[in-house]
Amino acid sequence: MTTNQYATGNSKTLIAFQDDWLVLDIGSGHNPHPRANVLADRFFEDDAERTGKGIVLDEAKPFVIADACAMPFKDGAFDFLVCSHVAEHIDDVPAFCAELQRVSKAGYVETPSKFTELIRHPPNHRWFVSSKGSLLRFEKAPVDHPLGALGKLFFSLYFYGTRQVANRNVYAFADGVGQPLHFFLENLRGGLRLLWRLGKAVTYTRFRWQGKFQWQISD
Repeated sequence: MTTNQYATGNSKTLIAFQDDWLVLDIGSGHNPHPRANVLADRFFEDDAERTGKGIVLDEAKPFVIADACAMPFKDGAFDFLVCSHVAEHIDDVPAFCAELQRVSKAGYVETPSKFTELIRHPPNHRWFVSSKGSLLRFEKAPVDHPLGALGKLFFSLYFYGTRQVANRNVYAFADGVGQPLHFFLENLRGGLRLLWRLGKAVTYTRFRWQGKFQWQISD
């Protein structure tokens, strides 16, 4: 069977997809996976948890408004699912994990790692997500930033001049400054993001599963 590799998630992890797979993208948002056959997102207009960016649709692919904790698909409807940067927002972890395994035979879940969350923890992230083998772990995230002012500074630099800083607890410069400092901060932002991708073994939680997986919640 023919397979093709696709860069998947914010980490751009290469995953091989078989050509005959039916693939679901849960939380497709502003960056739908190119291999997905069906797109799903909880919100169409509310972009508060989509980094302020509008949803992107593909006329050739069905789009379904669906909660990842209660999806309107038959059991085993998909061969593979992609769930990138959704799990850290979830309200009902048991329902979420059960639904992933119910609707798909296999899948890929990606979130920021706990290391990343400790550095630039956005307030709308409810969980630190990690994995070990076939176990997906959810640790309750604090409301306030763990590193206080240092985390606020990193968030301001990492998202400098982007829509992610809107209505967030960031330093004033994050909205944009004049030259020549603007040029410096743009390049610093680009360098930080490159380092983040190169260090994806540390900066992202990347969880592949086949058939069934276990999950765990801790405070």
